[in-house]
Amino acid sequence: MREIEAKVALAVAQKFTPLGVANLLKRFGSASGIVAAPKSELNKVPKVNKQGAEALAEVIRKGDHLRELEECEKHGVKLLELEDKAYPQILKRIDDPPPLLYVRGEITSHDDLSLAIVGGRSASYYGTAQAARFARDFAIRRVTVVSGLARGIDTAAHRAALDAGGRTIAVVGSGLLDIYPPENDRFALEIAENGAVVSEFPLHTPGRARNFPQRNRIISGLSLGVLVVEATRKSGSLITARLAAEQGREVFALPGKVDSDLSQGPHDLIREGAHLVAEPEHVYEGLEMLKLLPEEKAPEKRASATPQGMSPTEAALWKVLMPSDGLTVDELMGKTSLPAAQISSGLLTLEMKRLAKALPGKRYVRLEA
Repeated sequence: MREIEAKVALAVAQKFTPLGVANLLKRFGSASGIVAAPKSELNKVPKVNKQGAEALAEVIRKGDHLRELEECEKHGVKLLELEDKAYPQILKRIDDPPPLLYVRGEITSHDDLSLAIVGGRSASYYGTAQAARFARDFAIRRVTVVSGLARGIDTAAHRAALDAGGRTIAVVGSGLLDIYPPENDRFALEIAENGAVVSEFPLHTPGRARNFPQRNRIISGLSLGVLVVEATRKSGSLITARLAAEQGREVFALPGKVDSDLSQGPHDLIREGAHLVAEPEHVYEGLEMLKLLPEEKAPEKRASATPQGMSPTEAALWKVLMPSDGLTVDELMGKTSLPAAQISSGLLTLEMKRLAKALPGKRYVRLEA
């Protein structure tokens, strides 16, 4: 059996952990050697699931590994083996690198400078806005943004990187033909055109909860550092941060409101020694390699300068609106002394001019011109 066929068979069996495969390779020398070994010998190897030998034999008997290879070719999915020159060198150096990576798009030498941005799925407007701000600056500095394609912070980071003309890599906890969450299926294709979508799971693997901690080590493994933006204490983002620290990566955390559950994760990380960051420059200062970044940076936005062409009502509202914390009409009445009807009319025209945004609960934030 060809080596690539044997590696795909091991992946499709889905009974072998990365460490288990590594131990098998040490024992039998190659994936084809593993496939040819007696079941009794496979079961003697540490970290190998006892059901693995049976599952592997069943995959080969049914030809599932060959169908998997055919589908990869049909859908333009590349398979990167650990020994390939194209396999990311930074990922290769972690203790348990994926023996086989499924890739849509391209991982290039430009991705040697990569930073991860991760956070909670139920992110606030503040969280997604900050994730986008950092991702935009990274992208403009030609740093690849790595994240997990999840709802909330991850999606905001990927989108901002693309909108800034940069590269982004999405590491998913499902197969590349069963993208999770499903609403990001088309977005994944867009990412593949300007970066890569990566998985170690067979093509049709659903996004099961147990897959994501395993996925997280690849997010951190591909990155020089990990920035956590909004996460509860139960968030998988903290697993990514812990894995990053174990892999020798720098961990950064963005502070938030002290009374918000979404701030507990980053604040815990800061107390444990993560870098507190408020600006992208704080991330660059924490990484020696990023001193080689090009000089260009995201243009500064003059938040204090009132955009031209506003009515007096619009100008009064825009000055008191905040970029992250939404204000209600009642709160705006207290800050401006304007009547409710006039405020509602002014907010509507500000929204039409894309200078304000309505959040859930009829709270409004300012958008920079």
